[in-house]
Amino acid sequence: MDKSIEQYIQKHKINANALIFRDWESFLHILYQNNGRVEMIIWYEYCRINEQQIGMGGYIDIENNGFMWAETQLFESGLHEKPINEILEYISKMRKEYSDYALYPEFYLHQT
Repeated sequence: MDKSIEQYIQKHKINANALIFRDWESFLHILYQNNGRVEMIIWYEYCRINEQQIGMGGYIDIENNGFMWAETQLFESGLHEKPINEILEYISKMRKEYSDYALYPEFYLHQT
């Protein structure tokens, strides 16, 4: 993996286990500029702990006491051949479709 991608991940991911970013759009731009690709996106609901509506268990937000990233059953796979503009369109479409929830994408990277 390109060093600039690794550095961005280490500095900006929300925890050690998941590629979820508050500024996910910047991550995508760095990823695609450095020949990386997304394989799958799993959606997380950002919400108060114990107030998940479509999410289940997940990760505590260490920067915002009382909030969490709750994993949903929403996902899309097979994205590695899609250009960045189609990934951005997909994310925008999902966030509009589920606008009652604060959804954030978790990225699984394509391994070559």
